Amino acid sequence: MKKLEKRPKFMTVPAALKELEKIEMVRLTDNRYRLDHAVTAMQKTILKAFDMNTNVIKYQAQEISSTLKEEK
Repeated sequence: MKKLEKRPKFMTVPAALKELEKIEMVRLTDNRYRLDHAVTAMQKTILKAFDMNTNVIKYQAQEISSTLKEEK
């Protein structure tokens, strides 16, 4: 885990987890799953602490979508 240059004082572990829980997927009319909303700046900051970015989230969402589509 990397240390961030600027440390937001309001970001506790429970607050960070609650913020990351807002990243969710929905099934659309074409029976594919996609991210419900774009990743926010706060979520990007949290992901950066774990050396991740939005591309990782988008890739994982595509993998989950294809796995769920194969199971049907």
